[in-house]
This record gives sequence, C-alpha cells and structure tokens, in this order.
Amino acid sequence: MTLVELLVVVAVIGILLAVSIPMFRPMLESRRTSNAAQVLAGAFKHARMKAVKEQRNYAVRLIPFDNAPTTAVQLRLHKGGGAAVVNPPDRRVRVVNGLIVPCYFDGNDMTWKEILTSDNRFNEVMVYFKPGNKVQFNRIGRTFEVGEEYRLQPPYDSLNLPEDPLGNDAMEYRVTGPPDASLAGLPPMLMPHGTIVDLVFSGGEDIVPQCFLPGDEVVVMFSPVGHVDRLYTANNGGTKEYRVNEMLYFCVGEWDRQVDVNGNALAEDGQSNLVASATYWVTLHPKTGGVRIAENAPVKSVDLTDKLKDARKFAKEHFFNVGE
Repeated sequence: MTLVELLVVVAVIGILLAVSIPMFRPMLESRRTSNAAQVLAGAFKHARMKAVKEQRNYAVRLIPFDNAPTTAVQLRLHKGGGAAVVNPPDRRVRVVNGLIVPCYFDGNDMTWKEILTSDNRFNEVMVYFKPGNKVQFNRIGRTFEVGEEYRLQPPYDSLNLPEDPLGNDAMEYRVTGPPDASLAGLPPMLMPHGTIVDLVFSGGEDIVPQCFLPGDEVVVMFSPVGHVDRLYTANNGGTKEYRVNEMLYFCVGEWDRQVDVNGNALAEDGQSNLVASATYWVTLHPKTGGVRIAENAPVKSVDLTDKLKDARKFAKEHFFNVGE
C-alpha cells in the first residue's frame, strides 16, 4: 500500500466517523439516562426494602447541586425512628373519637376491657403513643400519626379506621417512631456522569407541588409497611411536610438540558429534558411503594403545563400497564 492510498483510506474513515457519530449520539444519551433512571429507582427500592425489613422509616434524600439548584445529582439514604413496637398478646387498644384507649384481655369474661389511668398497665401501653409516632391497626392498611399525646392526628372522621368483625372491639397495634433524619451509614449515591434528576419537572399531581422549587432538597419517606408515608421539601424558606396520596414523578435527563432558575433551557437547541427523547421518568406509587421507569413520551403540546401533563400521563399509563 502506497502512502497516497493509506491517506485516502484514513480520509474515508474520518468522513464515515464524522457522519455516523451524530447518528449514534441520541442512542448513547438514551443509554446514559436509562442507567441514571435505574440508579434513582434502585435507591427508592432499596429504601422501601430496608423500611419493611427493619420495621422503621427509611428515606431517600435528593440533594440539589450547589451551582445548579434546579438539579439533583447526589442521593443519600436516611433511616427514621426505631424498630416497630407490636402489642403483647394480652394488650390491645380502642380508638374513641381519635383518643387511644388501652385494653387488656380478661380471661374470666373472655372480653377486652379498658385499662384505667390509675392502673400501672396504662403507662406500659401508652408510653409508645407519643406525638409524631406512627401507628398501624390490625397489621393492615395505612398508618396514622399520633398528634397530641394519646390522640391520633385530626381530623378523626377521615381516618377510616378498621373495625373488628365483632364490632367496636379492641385492635392490635404496631407503633413506630418519627423520622429522625439520621444517615443510614452508606456513602452517597451519585447519578452517572452527565445526568441529573431534573427538579423543575419533578413533583406530584395535587397536594405535593407539581414541580419542586430551585434549591429544594426532596426527601421521600417510606413507612415500615412499604408505603410512601411522607415527602419533605427543604430550602432557605424552611421545611414543608406533605402526606403523599398521589403519584410522584421524577424526571431523569441530561445535565446539558437542564433549565435555569428562570425556566430557560440551557441546551444549544433550546430543548429541555421535558421534550428530549433521551429523558426517562421514575414513577412512584404512594400506597404500594412500587417504582416504574418509563421513556419520555413524544410531547406535541405547545404550552409548558400541557407538555408536563402529557409526559406524566404517558408515564402513569405505563406504570399501570405493566402492573403494580
């Protein structure tokens, strides 16, 4: 092979590479953000598993990047209150207008009777029902928070407490402590290089903010029964707590496609993660703690709010199509 022939071959290879690289770029970006979505979903699944296994609250904390407050690239795992306390075989409680009433089993009458406040057994039961603790009845259904001491958090008429088949009988209970925000002893998890949790497009549907604010730290708390029990947002304005009864959506995309605090896309083509094909959604179900990953839907709407609704609708449909 002569030098001229070699140079011609090198030139042809260079031309082919120049033409083919842009064709492969979307595929490479999609693979990268797909891996990032797996990291976030894995963090949620791990926290839920730890909560159920250890019978205590566990949380995933999304920490915004210092110089890019609309993004989160670091995840931390936190553990909440101590392990659950389950009633002894001869102890149960009734709930009367929100008030916790301890009971004992009377072997003579074969019935559950209330424990008087003067009885030492009263404090043995009620010591666990402190403000901020969570209680679950009959080992099924949702958990409730203890507000003022010995009383469930109002409004009581919306609690839909389980009823014993025999009527207004005493119920078994399981009590866990409040979240204490202590680290779980694990190193922080980082999103893959070049990827982010885009907080501008992440959030809830109704009670939880539709989108998180720049600089928000987001904490997703799982209960000992695997539910998404609480969501917290913290910034310079303080900490806000939300009861989660709705789907949560987390937008995972490219660092280069983030938007600034004014909502302006920083990418050269002006496209944000909301409309990019390489974006993925990590969707979280509040009642089951189930996590699903969905590709971003092709968004045709012009209005930003409609674009967000369309993208989340596609992610939600994907969640239920693949089952819980």
